[in-house]
Amino acid sequence: MKTSRGRLSQYKILQDEKKLRNYLVETVLFSKESLFALLEKHKAVVLKPSFGPGDIMISLENNKYKIKSQRKIVTVNNMEEMYEYINLYEIKQKYYIVQAQKLTSSIFQNPYRSFVTVHRKSSSAKWRIVSITDNDYYSHLRQFFQKYLLKKIRSIPILAAEKLGRSFPSCNTIVIEIMSDFTKGIWIYDTSLHFSISKWDQYQTLRTSRTILSYVPKTDLLTHTSFSDLLKRFNEIIIKPCIGQHGIGVVQIKRKDSFTYEIHYGIRKITKPNLEEAYSYIKETFLSKKDYIVQQRVQLATIYDCPIDVRVITQKVDSTWSVTGKMVKIAGENFIITNAAQKLLTLENAIQESTISNKMYEILEAKIEGICISAAKKLDEKNMELSIIGFDVGITDHGDIWIIEGNYIPDLTMFKEHEDQQVYMNMLEIKKLNFKSIHSLNK
Repeated sequence: MKTSRGRLSQYKILQDEKKLRNYLVETVLFSKESLFALLEKHKAVVLKPSFGPGDIMISLENNKYKIKSQRKIVTVNNMEEMYEYINLYEIKQKYYIVQAQKLTSSIFQNPYRSFVTVHRKSSSAKWRIVSITDNDYYSHLRQFFQKYLLKKIRSIPILAAEKLGRSFPSCNTIVIEIMSDFTKGIWIYDTSLHFSISKWDQYQTLRTSRTILSYVPKTDLLTHTSFSDLLKRFNEIIIKPCIGQHGIGVVQIKRKDSFTYEIHYGIRKITKPNLEEAYSYIKETFLSKKDYIVQQRVQLATIYDCPIDVRVITQKVDSTWSVTGKMVKIAGENFIITNAAQKLLTLENAIQESTISNKMYEILEAKIEGICISAAKKLDEKNMELSIIGFDVGITDHGDIWIIEGNYIPDLTMFKEHEDQQVYMNMLEIKKLNFKSIHSLNK
């Protein structure tokens, strides 16, 4: 029987491990009875959907119930009113969990919370902590406590990942959200499974290769801290959903000056007067719906002042990865990404027309192909059924090459526009042969 990936299922798996029980907060399936019972016991709870973001905080304050969601804060007089309100206006999914909310009594107003990413190279490899991202912006004092705390909790995320990894063998990246008030204790606040389709899992896989790492933009989970840090470091960043296709939800944020931040998605641009307002807008508009990563913005070469990138198709041919096609996409006017392409060109023609200073087509082509084949082999190490990857590759004016991301279900129809029609036909034939081969092995 297949194990559910929902939050309650993950909680029960962790609860089965005696060494973890003291680090778990009481969690039950949401119902009117369970909500009321947990509120009576703890005075503060959080409702979480079975999958994805959308927390609803409920607390008893001054004999009234405060309901805080991503959208607003509402106060009602009693439990019945509270229950009626959340069912009418806040509940969006079929299943939710109710989780006891730990109240802090420390010198800090809010508990310290961070995302600890644990990754393994394959289902048989050991888990290791590869990334720690704060969930908020902290003072130097909090950063001091962070270092102290992480020494104490280092074994907890590893143990949690080992337990979850046995139930989900195809998952090689897990994010453990840790919470502590530095006085009462340490708790596992949430766990999130990132399978191979997740961009966060893909980044963790590619960054384990020293050969490939230098071609991958700096990337982190999107939080207030990572948003602020990467903006200060690069001035321009991109955020994108951990799971998504066709450029939906991709946003560029640019620090125009000390007081102005420009948010650009689609052809729409809006400005915010400071970092806090920029992040609040991002959080409410995008992060409240999906988990996101944040990435340095690669300054792409342009044609007609529009950014370009290269779609590189890699396919497994007789168990060997090869590049079977390349097309350059020119972004539409006023668009930040090339998914809305106004024109498609061969790599050779695009290089000649672009702002790329090094026009040596053969050198750039060989380098791009070598990097993409190396990346395909790396991603294939833990997913033996993988047979096609479409890489979006960026090139700067100076000829620097960046792997923006890989797509495991790439759209091949753009290659109908290739001047050599045999390129498209060959890709379809290889795809068909690989499909038959995979399905024959699974019988």
